Amino acid sequence: MSFIIDAIFIGVLQASPLILAAMGFTLIYYLNGFINFGYGEGITYGAYFASFLNVSFGLSFYLSIVPAAMMTGALSVLTYLYVFRPATQRGVKPAELIILSVGLSFVLRYGLILMVGAENVFLNEPPIAFFTFAGTGATSLQFIALILVFTFAFNLYWLIYHTGFGEKVRGLADNPDLAQVSGIDPHRVSIYVWFIAGAAAGLAGIFQGVFALVNPLMGWNLILITVMVSIIGGVGSVRGALVAAVVAGILTAAITLITKPLYAEVVLLSAFILILWRRSPRLA
Repeated sequence: MSFIIDAIFIGVLQASPLILAAMGFTLIYYLNGFINFGYGEGITYGAYFASFLNVSFGLSFYLSIVPAAMMTGALSVLTYLYVFRPATQRGVKPAELIILSVGLSFVLRYGLILMVGAENVFLNEPPIAFFTFAGTGATSLQFIALILVFTFAFNLYWLIYHTGFGEKVRGLADNPDLAQVSGIDPHRVSIYVWFIAGAAAGLAGIFQGVFALVNPLMGWNLILITVMVSIIGGVGSVRGALVAAVVAGILTAAITLITKPLYAEVVLLSAFILILWRRSPRLA
């Protein structure tokens, strides 16, 4: 019983950044129909923005979260306005947009390295208290991170599935021509979606970075698992991405508790391949 509780708690905790990243990623995929590998750099930039505000500017870690997420959201909107939207208006196809996103990812990553260097940076952790829950030890920062992540995830889920804005997003994704005839402004809706998705990436980077070091490759290292979780969860399904990220986190934690982390990654990757292989006839 203790093993199951440990696996669930550690898994959900470790999956927190992945939950945010997958939900934001799938939102852009759902609306625009292409895999945006540049999204991973939003994770990196979110952590660096928070580090700048927290370490260089002197804000507390908690006060740096919202402005860093908003800065990452603004960066995401800029990539939409100046890279992907012009390309889409010129008739660039989804496959070419994927290649474009890879190029953008390199530009953002090495641009960041040119500005701040390739050395690891860090976030100053707030004062930490230790708690025990169901026999499992955790820090106050871990509990607060969990609460913030699931609060954001719940609000994003509610926004997409239970508001008029969510209806516009779903209408625009399902039938853009009909949505425009119905009076939906695709440009405005897209800006909001890219901002929200970018903010989610920034939060993922912040919560990834506060429990580890921040470096220019952290977003790129997370983007593959983010893409796979989003696909497993169902293309364009925010709730599917949420469930898939939590299951992936718990599975990884459970395997790591009884063996080495490397084996957990291998099992997880094998499970993804098996699920996609089983699903492929229905997708064809």
